[in-house]
Amino acid sequence: MLYRKLFAHFYDRAMRRVEHLCLQRWRADLLAELQGTLLEIGAGTGANLPYYRSTVERLVLCEPDPAMRKQLEAAAGGLVLPSIEIRSCAAEQLDQESGSIDHLVSTLVLCSVSDLRQALCEAYRVLRPGGSLILMEHVAAADKQLYSWQRFWQPVWKPLACNCHLTRQTATMLKDAGFLLEIRREVMRGAPAVAAPMIIGRALRP
Repeated sequence: MLYRKLFAHFYDRAMRRVEHLCLQRWRADLLAELQGTLLEIGAGTGANLPYYRSTVERLVLCEPDPAMRKQLEAAAGGLVLPSIEIRSCAAEQLDQESGSIDHLVSTLVLCSVSDLRQALCEAYRVLRPGGSLILMEHVAAADKQLYSWQRFWQPVWKPLACNCHLTRQTATMLKDAGFLLEIRREVMRGAPAVAAPMIIGRALRP
């Protein structure tokens, strides 16, 4: 519990350089044009909040970690949108009606959910037909040598980074869950090489 509090407290500072080098630009590209009803899973400390516009009619922010959620509540206090709700539910068990969400946002979250398959099933369930899962996630490397290093470091990395997995085949899992992918591969500048491979874009619910 103490470690998670410290992790939440220092998270934004630890990510500051990476945000400046690439994440801020990617967040703006992904989020600025969204409209309607949005649900963000693993909203963390609220890094995405500055990029949501007034076209968002309802914003639901889900964050199960109490320490992260406390910072999220403070960050959301200055946001001017028609409707903002902060929930404690995890990605694997969303408290939203089926087909009620236009866009589901996941940025640096799917690497650390306890059950990725269940989280994607929940995302598919709550999205309306034609809705999209907006994602920015670090994943298993396509390069075999780098992937071997990810496998080597994962047992150490996972507990230090609060269940963050280095070797998740997220794109494959999205396809298996029924999504149609419009994604590209990127490299997270400023991050350790084992955590740098990224997929960015959207996954459409048919």
